Amino acid sequence: MKGQATTFIACLLGIVALFSSTALAQNDIEDPNHFPGIWYRIALDEQGVYMLGDGDGYAGGTWYHYPQVDENGWWRQWFYNGPYDANRKGRLDYAVYIQAVNANLRTQVEVRFNWTTPEWSQLGKRRPPLPCDVMAEGAESRYMQSKTLQSIENWFIGTVEPIKQYTIPNYNPEWISVDIRGHNAYVYRGAGHSSLPKDPAMGACFNAQTSHCYTGYEHECTAPYTWGGRGSDCADYLAPEPFLAPVYRFWSGTRGKHLFTFSEREKDQIIAEAGDVFEFEGAVYFALMDDRDPACRPVHRFWSDKLGVYFYTIVESEREKLETMYSHVWTYEGPAFYAHPEGSQPDEAVPVYRFWSDALGYHFYTISEGERDRLIVEFPHVWAYEGIAWYAYAP
Repeated sequence: MKGQATTFIACLLGIVALFSSTALAQNDIEDPNHFPGIWYRIALDEQGVYMLGDGDGYAGGTWYHYPQVDENGWWRQWFYNGPYDANRKGRLDYAVYIQAVNANLRTQVEVRFNWTTPEWSQLGKRRPPLPCDVMAEGAESRYMQSKTLQSIENWFIGTVEPIKQYTIPNYNPEWISVDIRGHNAYVYRGAGHSSLPKDPAMGACFNAQTSHCYTGYEHECTAPYTWGGRGSDCADYLAPEPFLAPVYRFWSGTRGKHLFTFSEREKDQIIAEAGDVFEFEGAVYFALMDDRDPACRPVHRFWSDKLGVYFYTIVESEREKLETMYSHVWTYEGPAFYAHPEGSQPDEAVPVYRFWSDALGYHFYTISEGERDRLIVEFPHVWAYEGIAWYAYAP
């Protein structure tokens, strides 16, 4: 949402102001460059409410909230750790810096190592388990495992600075996360992670023709496979498939409009600040986070102050027309996410249908064939069917 960066900086400056009563030691200085690719940061107020957060993890360093455990729940930031491999092991090296947001109040915080199980990777989701995936009882323990790294039980603290390691001996997990819950806590540093062979003599055995790779011994690696050497990793030979993230939908009965967002922060902000206007309808489909797949294209997002609606299109000629001919009506906000245009979609992708309403003055998008058929059959006087907008992935 507009002003997110400004809001983040303002919150950060406010927290720094609370710290200003005590001198900062040299190692208090926050610098993401000291932890390239594994940086994380989060602040929770005295009630345990999320204040700010960022990092290098999944979905642009998004912190996802998992409320199933207790009243406040866990905040998780996920990092990709390479493909699941039963012949390798996962190594976690977390550096944590904990300081009170308000030094005059007690701090309670728990930090955990967390990682996905083989059962999650077998689902082939191309993303970590998100809150919507673990709503059912027992889902968290089925798809994730964890180990406590640090716990502070309602103390007055200056700083606490643990550096701890943990090895997942039986397999290399596809995803790892840093888990944090508590109140009056400002936590940051690096979530180091790596994939190691169980036996140093093992390495990657790669087929360049099929892009298949496994971990094994040199004598097992025969043509057309190529031996990568002792200690080599399939992650060095296989680029991960583009990750998927949810597209959320809201409905406003008072405005008679839908709103779609790919941003977890924007979703949370709408729920917190405009929940009386917009009803949250959940994740309606999943889209690509980036353009690593050469067959995908950006889905562009426009905002109209005049009309009070968003417009989304994957068609470059539509984008150019709105920017050049209707810039007084539409403001281009950039790519919202990435998807497949019709004709280049993979087999597992499903169509997103587009409708236009002259009466309401906005477009509607749905992945549901039931919604599509209902609008076509029951509301042709309101909605004109415009065909397939793009291809995405079912939730």
